[in-house]
Amino acid sequence: MLLILLASAAIHLRPLTASAHGRHACVRLLSTAPGAPSIACPKFLVTTVAPKSNADGKFVFNSKDKESSDLPVFLVDVKYKDKASIPAEWTDKGKDKEWKGKTWTEDKGEGDFSGTVVTQDKFTALLAKEAEDKELLFFIHGFSVQAQDMVTSTDNMQTNCNASAEPKKVLVVPVDWACTNPEGLIGETPLNKIETYYPDQNSSEIAGKALWKLFSSLKKEGPNSQHTLNVIAHSMGNRVLRCMGQEAVKDDNFWTEKCLMQGKSLLKAAPEDLQGNENFFENIFFVSADIPESVFDEPKEKPGGSLDEEQAEHALQSGVAALAVMTKRMHVLHANGGDLALVGSIVSNNGKARLGSRGPWSSELLVAEKGKSAKVWDKIAPLLEYDGIATPDNENNGNVHVQDCSAWNTKGAAGKIGHSYQYDPESVAYYLKHMTKDM
Repeated sequence: MLLILLASAAIHLRPLTASAHGRHACVRLLSTAPGAPSIACPKFLVTTVAPKSNADGKFVFNSKDKESSDLPVFLVDVKYKDKASIPAEWTDKGKDKEWKGKTWTEDKGEGDFSGTVVTQDKFTALLAKEAEDKELLFFIHGFSVQAQDMVTSTDNMQTNCNASAEPKKVLVVPVDWACTNPEGLIGETPLNKIETYYPDQNSSEIAGKALWKLFSSLKKEGPNSQHTLNVIAHSMGNRVLRCMGQEAVKDDNFWTEKCLMQGKSLLKAAPEDLQGNENFFENIFFVSADIPESVFDEPKEKPGGSLDEEQAEHALQSGVAALAVMTKRMHVLHANGGDLALVGSIVSNNGKARLGSRGPWSSELLVAEKGKSAKVWDKIAPLLEYDGIATPDNENNGNVHVQDCSAWNTKGAAGKIGHSYQYDPESVAYYLKHMTKDM
């Protein structure tokens, strides 16, 4: 039986990490705007990847050496083989060639990337100068993404933001975290996928703790205080995000279920330091999230008063409650059961349904069939917001918005898997619509 489960996980996780061109499926090439045939390296990069070398302020890394560091490193002017952009070509994708994407033409991206190391203070100052009147959008990639894929996905996200009809200027800042290289001695195999999944889960926890060191000092005062902060996390990148939420309250032992059961709101029950970070972020987008669906659930108690073991990942312990206090709006983008990569993840996680499968549903079933809508805590106002016509799939609970993306999650390259829609033009339009709500 165990072998059957592992084989099932391998079948579904393989599409998560490989595309028709041998590239990570989480990095679907969807850029829609015509332009110069090149892929721009990010000007700003936050990384928790240990360097291949780090001398005289030059931080060198590549796709083969991605080990975790417990401290974030701040890089500017990232380059590939000392070049700021990579030669590429436009490639039509999809049955009707409705998508265009950039593919590398120079090589396979196996060379060295590098960036100039700066202090966090200098990084934030340079970022503020570059952003000017733009909104900051931090982009956390998913499972098994290597350096070439991280650079390519950042370029595609920025390209689609620039090409959107929404009148909003955005600067995309990638957050890179160490993912295990899936290529063994004999190349990629289904077994490699299983073997790299669990180490990447561990790396994501390290990255989450490190990232709180960045965000906790980014906005309160200083050059970035005038910019709104937005975060997109894709796939296992959502684990990085919620581990950051855990880190925000790690030293407080008084924020418990009992506080909430005394009639206090989530905000009033929060630790004082966390209350001071209310609305720190403008938006957080959980996209095809490879984390348990129960992260938005209310704690359940057994008759004796103890916590239900099945609720070990409920909002307080998962870090999502902390994120809710710190965020004006949170968004769950899911594929309404059409994300096949997350089917493999459900198997790999002992049958725990994933948030990105159908959104925050309390199904208590292995395959995340629709059950009762999860209890999503109201942060401040009890009013609900709706995008268009309210349905069980898109209704919002307090400051949490739920969006069904099944209308577009299977378009373009690797569409049958339905996992890589994080910078599909439709998804980007959704992000920008909410990033402009308060204008």
